[in-house]
Amino acid sequence: MNTPKENSHTDQTKNRKYAFVQREGDDFTCIKLLQGKYKGIIYKYGKVGFAKEEKPDGTLPMKFDYEIIFNPHEESSIDKQEFIDYIGDILIEQLEQQVKKGTAVYE
Repeated sequence: MNTPKENSHTDQTKNRKYAFVQREGDDFTCIKLLQGKYKGIIYKYGKVGFAKEEKPDGTLPMKFDYEIIFNPHEESSIDKQEFIDYIGDILIEQLEQQVKKGTAVYE
């Protein structure tokens, strides 16, 4: 994975939880986690979908696949719900931004 070396943070980047990265020759973009317990982990999303029916509390469950591309510290909790929720929040954030921009693609 070609990722830049650590740079000094600017006001725009110092609070970012993640960055988009792409390995030369790949036709997909990954996400690199930049902070906290999962810092340095690089992953990509697979299929993303939503349940057909809402839960009783009115929420619509989301399901997604992901693949770990790089796990520099051999973090063992990447299959646990805490990690899945963490990257799920990033996915929701990105989906919301794409919907607002009108760039979301639905199949």
